[in-house]
Amino acid sequence: MARIEPVKEGEADEKTRALLEKIRTDWGRSWNVTGGIANNPAVLEGFIALNGAQANSGLSEAERELISIEMARANGCHYCVPAHRYVAAELGLDREMMDAAARGEDLAGDGPEAVLLRLVRRIAATGGKLDDGEFQAFQDQGIAPEKMIAVIGEIAVCAITNTFNRLAQTELDDFLTPYDYGPARETRS
Repeated sequence: MARIEPVKEGEADEKTRALLEKIRTDWGRSWNVTGGIANNPAVLEGFIALNGAQANSGLSEAERELISIEMARANGCHYCVPAHRYVAAELGLDREMMDAAARGEDLAGDGPEAVLLRLVRRIAATGGKLDDGEFQAFQDQGIAPEKMIAVIGEIAVCAITNTFNRLAQTELDDFLTPYDYGPARETRS
């Protein structure tokens, strides 16, 4: 049972209802996570703004989902692992790659996704404190500083939802249950 129940669109004040409607329109449906965050409309508004800005950050949808799955896994978010597996499937993204990230596995080789995943893990592990050699190595592997900044922005988006879901014990939406598997279920406390 959720500790913080989602706000129902029909029971919300005008501003909150408009924010929830925007999510439903932009994301194709209502989600328990954003309904829960709607208990503080200012935070939901900020989340929507940051998430929307990230759509123009230079990261592809696949890169954003890879980062989101990694952060959900690393942060032990029982909700966001299946949520981002669902989104990746809806977008037709590489399921094997996304599932490998959801299991905490490294991606083989030095392809752009493998390099990006290594960068995300290093930024998360160090709080961004890469030494000069490591910073240069990521640039040499094709990740410009602008992309590193975009990664930080995506990590920030994930911090909001991952932290909220763990605090609130957000219940999975019915449409997410097929995407909930071992590692995601194990993050529940």
